[in-house]
Amino acid sequence: MNWFTPIDNFGFLFMGTVNTFWITVVSFVLSFLFGSLLATARYYKNIKSTYTLSTIYVEVIRNTPVLVQIYLIYFGLAEFGIHLIAVVAGILALAINNAAYLSEIIRAGIVAVQNGQWEAASTLGLSTWQILYRVIFPQAIRNTFPAIANQFIAIIYGTSLLSVLDVRELMDRANILNSQTFQSMPIFVFVTLLYYVVSIFVSFFLKWVNRRYFPSVQKG
Repeated sequence: MNWFTPIDNFGFLFMGTVNTFWITVVSFVLSFLFGSLLATARYYKNIKSTYTLSTIYVEVIRNTPVLVQIYLIYFGLAEFGIHLIAVVAGILALAINNAAYLSEIIRAGIVAVQNGQWEAASTLGLSTWQILYRVIFPQAIRNTFPAIANQFIAIIYGTSLLSVLDVRELMDRANILNSQTFQSMPIFVFVTLLYYVVSIFVSFFLKWVNRRYFPSVQKG
């Protein structure tokens, strides 16, 4: 085993890390926006049509493997004439998958907001949507920020599945390097450390954001 193989190819692997990060950011933004809409639909149970559709979506997505969803989007849509490039299909699959999880996190945050907040906002003459997105929604994000942050980190790990589509993120580049050098142990140990460093860095940053912008949720 040559433990210097991944070090000698650090630039190649580092570019994969960069790709992993920006794919994570784009996927998270899309999943957060879609998840917010799903959370709203799931919160208003009296609107039967949107509640039923959003519930079915969340249940199906959360109870099927994300890899299957990736294949369905990339290969399945192609059978209907919709040919997506690998990175777009991968981002779309990650966004669709994580939106289901984020919707439940955000919905829990909305439910946790006291009824008095709704009543106080209503007395100001705000519409239901204004109350939800200008008063309730910010408090829901504050209440659930740690869980949302954990989901962001989960997406980082989820990007490794995109290697099956030959998206040049970190895992895909590690596989390419492994096929060229056959130094499996050094390469994948090094890649494991890269994932760890990235997740720790992101975790510390998100904890700083939590302390800086949501101090009321800090304990001890």
